[in-house]
Amino acid sequence: MRFLIFRHGQTDWNKEWRIQGSSNTPLNDFGREQAKGLIPIMEELKPEIIYSSDLDRAFDTGKTVSDSLGIEIIAEKRLREANFGQAEGMTVDEIKKRFGESLWNDFRKLNSQNKKACFPGGETRFDSVLRMRSVIDEIVSEQKYKTVGISTHGGVVRNLLHSYLPDDHEPIAIPNCVVYLLELEMNKFKVSGPIERGHSLK
Repeated sequence: MRFLIFRHGQTDWNKEWRIQGSSNTPLNDFGREQAKGLIPIMEELKPEIIYSSDLDRAFDTGKTVSDSLGIEIIAEKRLREANFGQAEGMTVDEIKKRFGESLWNDFRKLNSQNKKACFPGGETRFDSVLRMRSVIDEIVSEQKYKTVGISTHGGVVRNLLHSYLPDDHEPIAIPNCVVYLLELEMNKFKVSGPIERGHSLK
């Protein structure tokens, strides 16, 4: 089974380096064009269905793809970005000033020792990974599809994929509308990507 996991298009808050988290910010015009850029990639990879975060920026990105391919899209709250609590809506500089640079750095670290870091009122990286994995595990257990699209958010894309990678793995890049492949082989998940146009699945 294969999961095509992609990040939403650009928002104004992305441009401002402002933390969105569970806030429901929309795509901007450029982000909508980025979403259209996913269409030729997905036409080649042929997902049978798309599961998406229910937040507008991810759902609208996924729907751009699903409408073009003529496939179903399902909104799933568990695919939301991590909840940053009191840090949501703040820029990175504002977060470092209010909560300290060490907490920001701890939250960004991808090794298992820092999985419990969180901002006041928010959730830990560990908790966000658990809910993301619960969706993946349910889809695997149902065995309805061979290739599934997942439209979601930068932070949880990175956290989810790194949960399947060694602690010392180099941080993966997560620009808007990047696509990664999470593939289940012999009961183990393998991460590859970014996936670009011209990539053929076996």
